Amino acid sequence: MHEMSVRLPDPPDSLKGAPRVFYDELRQMLEAVQPAQLDAGKTSVAFDKKGLEIELVHSDRDDWGIWATVGEKDAIVGTSYAHEHFAPASQGTVEERPWTTEMVDFVAEVLRGEVEMQTTFRGSTPISVEHFNFDENGERNALGHTGFLVPARLFFWRPKRAETERVSFL
Repeated sequence: MHEMSVRLPDPPDSLKGAPRVFYDELRQMLEAVQPAQLDAGKTSVAFDKKGLEIELVHSDRDDWGIWATVGEKDAIVGTSYAHEHFAPASQGTVEERPWTTEMVDFVAEVLRGEVEMQTTFRGSTPISVEHFNFDENGERNALGHTGFLVPARLFFWRPKRAETERVSFL
């Protein structure tokens, strides 16, 4: 088996709970996926008493990165303009999979190029982004939509266009 392109540092003993579970699962996933285009020199992780922040950066494209901010009760994981919010199931609700695993799965999908981002521009200004993954039949499933509050939204005379992109670290 070949060596992983990026080896994340060991977490401090003070990292507990959901952030620790996420970080341990993330390290295991990176070992399994072996993302060859992940840049060790640009990748960073910071731990604090509330959790962790991590950024995984592509080796050839600095604008392609995956970031996560993970705390005990919630987290945000994103890439480019797209992001997902994660939280544990509310009391009395049974989780199909732990929310920390769902976060790691989302990161893995992005690393493998399985998340597609469609950015809508008015002129050269991005005004919204939607992101999708694909089911086993190749059908697109909407994951989220983010609109930006920018003046260009009101410039109706400017042409509107969409660009679709998939980030891959393999």
